[in-house]
Amino acid sequence: MMKEYDFSFRDIVEYAKDVVVVTKASPINEPGPEIVYVNKAFTELTGYSLAEVEGKSPRILQSDETDVNEKAKIRHALAHQSPVRVTLKNFSKFGDAYWLDLSILPLKNANGEVSHFVAIERDVTEQKDFELQLEVLTRTDHLTKILNRRAFYETSAQEFQRFKRKGTEYAMLMVDIDHFKQINDQYGHTIGDEAIKTIAKLCQEHSRSYDTVARMGGEEFCLLLPETDKETSYIIAEKLRKMIEAYTLKTAAGDIKMTVSIGVSVVKESDKEHSSIFQRVDKRMHEAKESSRNCVC
Repeated sequence: MMKEYDFSFRDIVEYAKDVVVVTKASPINEPGPEIVYVNKAFTELTGYSLAEVEGKSPRILQSDETDVNEKAKIRHALAHQSPVRVTLKNFSKFGDAYWLDLSILPLKNANGEVSHFVAIERDVTEQKDFELQLEVLTRTDHLTKILNRRAFYETSAQEFQRFKRKGTEYAMLMVDIDHFKQINDQYGHTIGDEAIKTIAKLCQEHSRSYDTVARMGGEEFCLLLPETDKETSYIIAEKLRKMIEAYTLKTAAGDIKMTVSIGVSVVKESDKEHSSIFQRVDKRMHEAKESSRNCVC
């Protein structure tokens, strides 16, 4: 037996801090699912009033930046009339991005049929931004702001798997600043840091949009060159070497000229692990240093 209350459940929903959106259960394809209700929290978060969104789809809040996998989970749940929970990036009426912890539940009518869906949404933008900043910090070298060793290994492992699946060749460069200890000893660690940041900047400027540049630690850097064969990788390495040799680092302590030793290696069919190319390129870099420095091996 349904209890009677001297208050309205609608008022609770209307003034709840969490966003509440109710849509029709069908159709789920455009122009559906059609919005029939939003509460005040929705308007405060998105800038849209009920009058502006009624009859429209919640997709008006999405963009190309909204995760396709999360959207696919929602679509699957709507099609099967089942609950789902996702984390979704949406956009307000004014183009501002925000993140939601979004739960969608089916609502049944008196006949036991699913007639509507209710989405209960909590704004988790501050938490998500913190998580993204933390992820950047764990993947970024604190001095140069380029990728660190850990992130480069992850990227290399992904590229190796792509090579194993599709046979797409790739190359790697390892760059080491020649006589870096002398720079530190003569000019101090502050200037030494400037030298490291300068080499990182030059490596980035010399790389293509789809290449990956990382600081591996100390004065060593790596470049991952997708879809690059042996001959092309050598040409790229030699151009980088010459560019660094021609560059003058201007400091308060005077002008500094730098050179680098570069090792080059290309992935092989015989490689069992992505670490194999690291071992070869490291060996080639040390051969360059032991021969004459300021060269490509």
